Amino acid sequence: MKSNFEGMEENKQSVRASVSKFLETELLYEMLPNSGQVLVLEKGLCLLDVIELSLSHRQEAAIVWDPSTMDFIGIVTDRDMLNIIISQYNQDDMELEESQIVARLKNKTLESWRQENSQNGLHFVTPDDNLFIATKKLKENRLHRIPIIDQKENMVLGILSIEAVLRFFVDNYVSNSSLFDVSMQEFSIGTSGSIITAPSNYSLIQALGVMAKHKLSSLPLLDDFGRVAGVVFLSDIPQIIRSGLYLNPQSEVLSVVEQVNENGDYGLSRFGILTSEDTLKSMIQKLAASPERKIYRLVDGKLDMIITESDLFGYLMVE
Repeated sequence: MKSNFEGMEENKQSVRASVSKFLETELLYEMLPNSGQVLVLEKGLCLLDVIELSLSHRQEAAIVWDPSTMDFIGIVTDRDMLNIIISQYNQDDMELEESQIVARLKNKTLESWRQENSQNGLHFVTPDDNLFIATKKLKENRLHRIPIIDQKENMVLGILSIEAVLRFFVDNYVSNSSLFDVSMQEFSIGTSGSIITAPSNYSLIQALGVMAKHKLSSLPLLDDFGRVAGVVFLSDIPQIIRSGLYLNPQSEVLSVVEQVNENGDYGLSRFGILTSEDTLKSMIQKLAASPERKIYRLVDGKLDMIITESDLFGYLMVE
């Protein structure tokens, strides 16, 4: 007779094997967008043009093109925008005029900035790859987006995001499967105990520095009692730049977060909440439904656990 522990382990392995099989059978042709519009930036553009073009086209990612080799060589995302802004400041130079920032951004090309930041090579997938391969590349390289490239035509067909994979997974598999109707308590998914946070009275540049250093997609801001007062999300970076808030790097980050979130809730409505009643299915559905694809577990207002889409697929996928 099997023990409860053995039964739980079998259940976990069954879920993992099932998820991996599903991802392996779905080709990326299924994920191609109806509109394949992709912003392409030449490597010789100055950083100011890179920022302005990315913001004006409202693209979450752009492809870098090398006209000398006639090839795609990289990708620019919100994380790169974050690093570009941080690189304009140092500890002894926090009160730059807007004209000085603009001059610095004009005087450096995307190519030179990429070289300084050791950004060499391009991770990509092809339309013939399956979702397992794509998700594995995203997860292993800590990426949120990856281009789908037709190598024969040397053409970018679209950019695949980890959130698109999650939505497809939920809509086409999780929602119709009873396999996920098990308690979340059986699964050790997410980060707890070593969650990176920042005090809510940090300056904007301090908070962004923490995000850049640890490659975070979100940074919870804690009040004096250790409760979550707000959250900075990587997706806030375009708005922080567009609104000019980055020109005041010493501003209190919580004030910036308040301005970025028009409803004044400091970003607290942009993540899902995990409860003790959640099943694996309901957690995954909450994760897909939350604007930032984050699930928090709060205990007396204090952050106890974070689950992201990368955590989910990292746990569920098996080789």
